[in-house]
Amino acid sequence: MNAMPADLPRVFHPEPKLAAVPTQPTAKTRETLPAEAPARTWSFIDSTSDKLLHHTCMPGCTNNHEDDRETPTHPHDITCNRDFPDLSLPVTTDSTGPGKCRVMGVSIQQRPFSDLIHERVPHAVVELIEDAHVEGLDPDGLATVILTLEAQLKQMRDVHAQLTALRAQGRVEL
Repeated sequence: MNAMPADLPRVFHPEPKLAAVPTQPTAKTRETLPAEAPARTWSFIDSTSDKLLHHTCMPGCTNNHEDDRETPTHPHDITCNRDFPDLSLPVTTDSTGPGKCRVMGVSIQQRPFSDLIHERVPHAVVELIEDAHVEGLDPDGLATVILTLEAQLKQMRDVHAQLTALRAQGRVEL
């Protein structure tokens, strides 16, 4: 087994493991949740019926919904989000070289008027790389993604250790 050097940056240290795929009641116990802002209630005009509809955002919604309130809106376009800080890495997508790209983003989303029942309740959306998402994740689905990524991170740490050992041996002559 490869030992991790003590002076490695924190990003290369193993993350705590989930004992098993958590169920809804235990998903909250992994980390302390931040205090939630109170839910907001507001009204908008349904563009399909011209009726005034009322909506209460999910707790912690970060959308301001200004456009939804000021102009007639199709109810399916109402989306509540709870966003978290972005992570960007230099990613090469074409011959121009690396460019800054969002990776491993996560948000909680709710579409209260969606035709899809599972979108009407809060669910997670994971952005693997800019504009490529895994959507509609319930707590167990998100835990599965986390466990899968943890396994990949373990493999990446193993590759890092092998690369470090190869570099320590000196350059290979071609």
